[in-house]
Order: sequence, then C-alpha cells, then structure tokens
Amino acid sequence: MRLEVPRRLMIWGAIALGAVLLFSGALVTQSRRVRTRSPMFLSASPIQGSQLFQVKGCSRCHSVNGTGGKLAPDLGRSQAAEASVSQLVVAMWNHAPQMWERMRVEKVEYPALSYEEVAQLLAYLYIARHADEPGDAVRGKQLFAAKGCIRCHSVHGQGGRIGPDLAEVSGVDTPMAWTQAMWNHSDAMQARMREVKLDWPQFDNYELRDLFAYARQVSKPQIAAGDPQHGWKVFQKQSCNACHSIKDEDDQRVGPNLGRSLKVPPTFTQFGGLMLTHAPQMGRAMKEHGIERPQFAGEDMADLFAFLYSLRYVEPSGSPHVGESVFSWRGCNRCHGESAQGSVRAPALRGRGTGYTSVSLATALWAHGSRMYRESRALGMGWPTLSEGDVGDLLAFLNSPVQTSSGKK
Repeated sequence: MRLEVPRRLMIWGAIALGAVLLFSGALVTQSRRVRTRSPMFLSASPIQGSQLFQVKGCSRCHSVNGTGGKLAPDLGRSQAAEASVSQLVVAMWNHAPQMWERMRVEKVEYPALSYEEVAQLLAYLYIARHADEPGDAVRGKQLFAAKGCIRCHSVHGQGGRIGPDLAEVSGVDTPMAWTQAMWNHSDAMQARMREVKLDWPQFDNYELRDLFAYARQVSKPQIAAGDPQHGWKVFQKQSCNACHSIKDEDDQRVGPNLGRSLKVPPTFTQFGGLMLTHAPQMGRAMKEHGIERPQFAGEDMADLFAFLYSLRYVEPSGSPHVGESVFSWRGCNRCHGESAQGSVRAPALRGRGTGYTSVSLATALWAHGSRMYRESRALGMGWPTLSEGDVGDLLAFLNSPVQTSSGKK
C-alpha cells in the first residue's frame, strides 16, 4: 500500500537531502577510496586549475589578477594572500546565492565539477593570490641607480656597459623568470661587483618587482603559476634539503626551516627577493659543505616556490566539541539530530565510514547548493553563512566517532 506524503514534508525532505550533501561535505562517489582529512594541495595541480577556470566558464564572470570577466569579483590577489583552504571554501559558500542569481540572470550554463576539478580550481586560486601587482617603473628606475645596478647594466642604452642591457635580455619577461636569471648569474655578478667595489644589494618588499617593471617595461598583470609536485623534485634534485628542512620538528639544518612555521612573504617575487638578498651567505654555506650551487631552468624556480607555498595549504583543524555547537548554531541539527545521529527527516552524518574534507564540502556546494537555495527560499528560510573557523570545527565533529548508548565507540 502506497502512503501519500504531504507536499510540505516532501519539500523539507528535499532540503534535508541538500543539507546532507552540503553541511557534511558530502560522500563523493567518484571513487571508492575514502578521502581522509589531509593536505590536499600536492595532489592537485594549479596549472590544470587555471585551464579549468577557462574551460568551465568561470572566466566569463570572474577575473584573476585583472585577466577575465568583470561581472563578478576578481578572485586573485585582491583577496587575502594568506588564504587557506578554509577561507576559499567559506568565501565560495557565503557568496554562492549571489553567484547563482547572477548566473540565472546572465543565462550562464551551470557546469559540472568533480571532486578532483574543485581541488584543482582551489589550488589555482590559492597560488594566484601570491602573484605580484604590476610594478612601479618610476620607482624601479630610482632603485636601479640607488642599488648600483646602473654601474654595470643599462636599460635601453642608458647606464653601464659591463653587463648586458637588461631591456634586451631574452627569456625574462615574467618576475619569476627575472628572479631565476638573477639567481643563476649571482656568482658572476658578485665577482664583478667586487671588482667595482659595489656591495651586494638587499631587496625589501616590492623592490625586485619594481626593478623588473623598469628594466623590462612590463606592467601587465601577473598570474602566479607553478607545479608543486615538480617543485618537490626540484627541492631534492638541487639539494635544497641538505641545508633546509620542511618539517617543523627538524631544526638542525644549516639554513632556516622552510616548513609551515616560517611566515612566507605574500608574493613569490618577494620570496625571490629574500633569496637573492641572502645569495652571498647561501653561496658560502654551500661551498663549505661541498654543495654545488643550483642552477634553475625552465619553470624550476616557480615550481619550487609553488611547492614551498603549498606546505601552508592544509586541511583546517578544529574541535569536535565546538563543531557540535556550530552544527546546532547553523541549523544542521534541525534535520540531522543534535549529534548528527540522524532523524526521521534526514540520515546520520557521522559513523558512515566517510572522511569529510573542505574540498568535498565545496564540491557538494557546487553540485547541490543551488537546488537547496531555491527550495529554502520557497519556504522563507535564509541562507546560512559560515565563518572561517566553522569549517575545521564542523569537519572535526563530523569525522569524530559516534558514541553508542553504552558509551562505547
């Protein structure tokens, strides 16, 4: 015998189903392996993410560092450079209703995104926030003279003749390529500077960027890119690990620890400026320890920096106890029960053998959120907003073991 279900109960059931997928981070069924709470970045490619940004139509509305559409906010460096995966997911969550409304008005087709594709897009947006703004060529010209570059180099014929005219050097049309070339030639530069009694320059803040803008006359927006997986190979191949550790518990190396405890500069070029500033000391230390000075080719330095910055892109931590309260504050308990144990309206979210992650949360939001949003509006319910701290606490709660009535796990 078939039971008739009231229309309102059916609507609430649909919303509950959406909530299962959204607030839990969803059970991704693309593969049968369990996704655990671990760093996601090294398995995702920001380069592939940049391609997806175009293919999936994101660039129709959004720009990244000035390149792309103007209908929606720029997702690049205009946002926080220190953006974590939590910040990226929360920004996506909280602005999702406006995005859906705009897509409806503009009649933009809603693209499908897999778990892997969302991870790649987030990796791309994370790296893009570490790009430099266009440099100040006027200030760069002043620095060119103040730091003694003009003694050896010229720009469009104006300056010294010892070194090459920097405006005519090929293959250095991006800040990272410029930084890499300076590193590769730093030994020869130091020797020549000693001959003319010049001190090795120190680079602060955006000085290297401004010097590049003057020397190359490039003012277009820059998009940071890099392959962190290849960067890890560069780190090993070039013996960086002989002097530097990336493990916070290992501080016995000659050079500073480059792990997550180190506060890195906002942009790759600023990090390159620090590396060049310490080039003489690094050269002496490598010589003392019999380490060959590394020479970078192609995109090696960009990939190396992408790897080092990727170490800071990890799943958020949190308290399952706080997460249980957040679960209630955000209204999740209305359908899933006070402890996410399930109810007549919606199933249990905990104890399902699923490892919930920030990426699965974003994936579910993209796949199912617009439907939940439409249905919640029909019932006069507001869209719940999240704070950055909510993500780690919610994930910790949903990933915590379920206590039985006997108190055992």
